[in-house]
Amino acid sequence: MIGWILLAVMTISDASSDVLLSHGTKQVAQASDLRRWDILGIVARAFQNVNLVGAAILAAIHFGVFVALLSFWDLSLVVPMGALDYALVTIAARYLLGEEVGPMRWAGVGLIVTGVVITSVT
Repeated sequence: MIGWILLAVMTISDASSDVLLSHGTKQVAQASDLRRWDILGIVARAFQNVNLVGAAILAAIHFGVFVALLSFWDLSLVVPMGALDYALVTIAARYLLGEEVGPMRWAGVGLIVTGVVITSVT
């Protein structure tokens, strides 16, 4: 039972980290900022951005839970099941970030979820 809870925490923290990273990056810098080589300014703003700091914290949680899961589940099970974060990220990108997600991308997510189901029952 604890493994399934940890799997949920790992997947949700990874997906949430990705969403915050995307949102925070767009707040901190645009492509034009990178052309001016204001890297130090971008890094300074990144450390002050709550979304990017939150993304780093969630990524650390994801890593810690991943390591914990590996202590009692096989790598060949943990990694494919962790791929469920692709589905969560796509849903969040569509509904929280307002990104357009076309039918082919949804089909790809469906294939990933199908692969996770196949992997987890064998």
